[in-house]
Amino acid sequence: MTSEPGRTARLLLLPLVLWLPWLPHILGQNVVPFEYHNYSQLTQVLEFHQNHSDITHLYSIGQSVQGRELWVIAISDNPTVHEVGEPEVQYVGNIHGNEVIGKELLLHLLEDLTGGYGENETISRFLNSTRLHILPAMNPDGLEGSFEGDCYSSIGRGNALNYDLNRNFPDKFEENTHPIQPETRAIMNWARTIPFSLSAIFHGGAMVANYPWDNTPLGQDGPSIYSRSPDDDIYRHLALTYSENHGSMYQGDVCSGDFFEDGISNGADWYPLRGGMQDWVYIHGDCLTITLEVSCCKYPTEDQLRDHWAENKNSLIELLLQAHRGIKGQVFINGTDTPVPDATVTIGDRGNSFHTTSAGEFWRILVPGQYSVTVSKAGFSSETRTVTVPSNLTFSAAIEDFYLVETGTSSAPNASMVHP
Repeated sequence: MTSEPGRTARLLLLPLVLWLPWLPHILGQNVVPFEYHNYSQLTQVLEFHQNHSDITHLYSIGQSVQGRELWVIAISDNPTVHEVGEPEVQYVGNIHGNEVIGKELLLHLLEDLTGGYGENETISRFLNSTRLHILPAMNPDGLEGSFEGDCYSSIGRGNALNYDLNRNFPDKFEENTHPIQPETRAIMNWARTIPFSLSAIFHGGAMVANYPWDNTPLGQDGPSIYSRSPDDDIYRHLALTYSENHGSMYQGDVCSGDFFEDGISNGADWYPLRGGMQDWVYIHGDCLTITLEVSCCKYPTEDQLRDHWAENKNSLIELLLQAHRGIKGQVFINGTDTPVPDATVTIGDRGNSFHTTSAGEFWRILVPGQYSVTVSKAGFSSETRTVTVPSNLTFSAAIEDFYLVETGTSSAPNASMVHP
């Protein structure tokens, strides 16, 4: 990573008006103040970290209805590329434009990670073995229409066409007739392009970590019931990881009128909804995804930002570290180093499966225990073995490579996606 004197020299070559806002960083202070950032200010923060850190890469996944870029900043030792064997993680804020705390948390997390790289052993090890993608504001148009101090209204919740983006994805249980919005389409394309294994989506208006399924076979107009996904045990672990490391979420009754045991909830057990993002990413992105409600007030006053960061900082880091627990490996053609893309990986009798990347990679977060793992693909013999996932230690994923024997026969190809 570039040294502080090197950064200083580059900054001093800029016109005075451009480098003065970043003087605190040169002096070792925070670039991201505990103040709200509108879209323009958010962009400036991201551009600064892109220009003055060797471990960040700024890119756009598309544009909002009103033409604002959907900025993502990747953080890793090699932030511009996917490195074979290293998991990809996704953090998404501001899907509802008036729920702003997640956006601010992600900007502070960006600063904490870039500042800690090379200084903090855990952060350095994580970024040397993982690529994190932060999208601070999925709904920048809604953000620009919302206002500070508004705890309960829906002003700014939807995008510029007033569509709720967390009701806009194709649904597992019922047809969603809402036209897919540009912001939603961008997320869908992004999830199909990068092989994310872990994702979190940030909301406000409650204090709870919730997880799939968000809907039920009875649909969103049905009763609130526990809608169990095939990976319910893993989801409970991920939700508890966030809640138990949070300053108060684990108490379960932080916000008036709500109670969530241990600070977590199955989505549909809270209330069913159609077209949620977490269910879609889980199914179509082969990615374990949870939703984090991180403030009782949707848009609290600015003087509360420092407290929110203090409450969430440990949770944000601990959740990231879960990407290195469970099982990972590659699938090859037997006797060669040729990877097998789009092979199907099944864990026991869970009733779902996920798929290898173009490099034959796979990842799955699992709680400690023994699992039967089967890898299969048309034209190959399948392989099943028992894998032991070690106890809950950081960076302890079981590494298991599989070698499939070609059978010379084939059937209809798997309809699932092939990750680049």
